[in-house]
Amino acid sequence: MKMKTNRRQFLAASTAGALGVAAWQLPAAALSEGSRTFHRQVGVIRWYCELRGRGPAIVLIPSGEGDCGSFEKVAITLASEFTVLSIDMPGFSRSSDPPNFDHYSISQGAAEIAALVRALGLTPATFYGCSSGGQFALRLAAEHPEVVRKVIVHEVAPAMPALSFPAQATDEAIIHACREMFRNLLNENAAAWDALPPEFHHRLDRNYVTWVRRYLPIPDMRMPTPQELRQRPVTWTIGGLTPAVGFFNNVQAAFAGGIQIGLLMCKHFPQVSIPDALAHHIAVAARA
Repeated sequence: MKMKTNRRQFLAASTAGALGVAAWQLPAAALSEGSRTFHRQVGVIRWYCELRGRGPAIVLIPSGEGDCGSFEKVAITLASEFTVLSIDMPGFSRSSDPPNFDHYSISQGAAEIAALVRALGLTPATFYGCSSGGQFALRLAAEHPEVVRKVIVHEVAPAMPALSFPAQATDEAIIHACREMFRNLLNENAAAWDALPPEFHHRLDRNYVTWVRRYLPIPDMRMPTPQELRQRPVTWTIGGLTPAVGFFNNVQAAFAGGIQIGLLMCKHFPQVSIPDALAHHIAVAARA
């Protein structure tokens, strides 16, 4: 039976979503009426989510900054053809902390993302992730292949140069170092980085500390095995403007898994410096 909805019903459903009701409970007609932001409690995590568009599902997983705000241009472009879910990672920005943050793992994060995507009725989905986001995307394919259609990754951690902060480093010192690193070392277009909304940059100051103190020490961050890479199709790139030696283990892991590495003409944050090109890249890979 065909479902009908009026504007009042749509607004009521959107409000319910903001209070944590599953987005999959919305009528199909509502899915094409623009983007929605909401929180969704799944297990121990209260997720911040942004949902746009209609069509096959694509999930955008943030990298070390943990905040989906930098994906806005990419998500809007992809939403003309796909249902696009963007999330803040556990412990970052608008999503809640995991209760066992001192013992967090890539496997746990992948399981939590899988649970969210199932709860929203978006499986199987294509997952995109860069850096630590790429770690979670690849682990999803290895350990939760039933929720994954394809995986698209860019410059997967821990291929970045080793990062070390002394245990006695203050939060202020971490924030100062990370502002410089994310703006100028990992990104080739400082103006594009600066143009992201002020509230995004404000959220990142807390996130930088979380990243250094909670995510960098994660013990099971590793390159996937060839067998894991064969669970689901993988599209893998590194930055054409990034020093190749920094991501040589990406090339090694992909080659061992029979995957040809591609190039995006950027550094570590293509969603910031080349959002149109990244959206095209994701769309082409998702259609294949």
